[in-house]
Amino acid sequence: MVVGNAESWKARTGVHGEFVALARRRLVLPVAIFALDLALYGAGVFGAVAATDLRIKFALSVLAGVAVSLLGIVAHDAVHRSFTSSRWLNRVIGTVAFLPALHPYSRWEHHHNRVHHHFTAQLGVDNAYPPMTIENYTSASWLTRVLYRWKRSLAGQAFYYFFDIWLPKMFLPVRRERESFRAADWVDVVTVQGWLLAFVTALTLWLHLETHRTWTDALLDAATFGFLVPFLVWNVFISFVTIVQHTGPEVRWITARGRPSTPSETMRGTVHVILPEPLDWLFHRVMQHPAHHVHSGIPLYALKKAEQELGTRRTDAPVLARWTPLYHWRLARDCKLYDPDRDVWCNFALETTSLIDHGSKVGPAAN
Repeated sequence: MVVGNAESWKARTGVHGEFVALARRRLVLPVAIFALDLALYGAGVFGAVAATDLRIKFALSVLAGVAVSLLGIVAHDAVHRSFTSSRWLNRVIGTVAFLPALHPYSRWEHHHNRVHHHFTAQLGVDNAYPPMTIENYTSASWLTRVLYRWKRSLAGQAFYYFFDIWLPKMFLPVRRERESFRAADWVDVVTVQGWLLAFVTALTLWLHLETHRTWTDALLDAATFGFLVPFLVWNVFISFVTIVQHTGPEVRWITARGRPSTPSETMRGTVHVILPEPLDWLFHRVMQHPAHHVHSGIPLYALKKAEQELGTRRTDAPVLARWTPLYHWRLARDCKLYDPDRDVWCNFALETTSLIDHGSKVGPAAN
């Protein structure tokens, strides 16, 4: 089964043959991936709260956070309906896999599928760690500038997703968000909020009955090591992924056009972040991102091959960046403000930090 209209998509992007065929979805493999990630999450949580050594508790809680991140990647595919060949199963898996991350299925679908994918790298529209323009920054209030400078710092990056996306748009939607809610949005938001209460309550009850801890100790353990630490690990992960996939010295952002980004604009605003192979495999090829943006119907278990196919094209080749601590430091240092008129990144002193070669359609791989 192929997601979307393959012929119109091929005509629009210029990608043919095997790449489109990779959008065929399977059933047994994705269900197995979901089950393994869920089992890892359960083992991490129950191991963390049951352990008595603080170091072991923390380590297993971090492991549970990694599993939350893996489940989030699975849910991401399921919301795109690209994970399994069953539409209803994608809905079930997407809803369940997003519960530990406290993400309502329909709100993610709106902000990710309908906003981010349609308007990739459009200033003022795309929500993927969008930079301010020089004009917007210089005309902003002092408080806005202070908060923005913190968000663009290395320390502030870790909290970007929590404060900009999750809290006001997913878990406790502000009034502007709620105005466009459908019935499904309310159901999904309440489901996630109810799950948090039920999860911590059930874990507290289990700890009290099985380990004979006091109610207070059981609640503290369940809330801290069963929920909070894994949830914070997930937030750091999703902030990191969102930032490096759409920010970098070679990435281009564009002025909002009032229409979806073209394939070329999308490619120039999306990075294939190269990780060591074991990490790339562990995190379900989530960094093989340009191929996903070109065709969101390609499932995670076919992304590596799709990215290889995409890299053989003569035009619109992916932006490549090999992630290293030095690369990330450069990203944080140089990518503060964007000047869409000159297509350059600037620092807060308004000095140009990253020139774009307008003669090519892609920046060179960063080391």
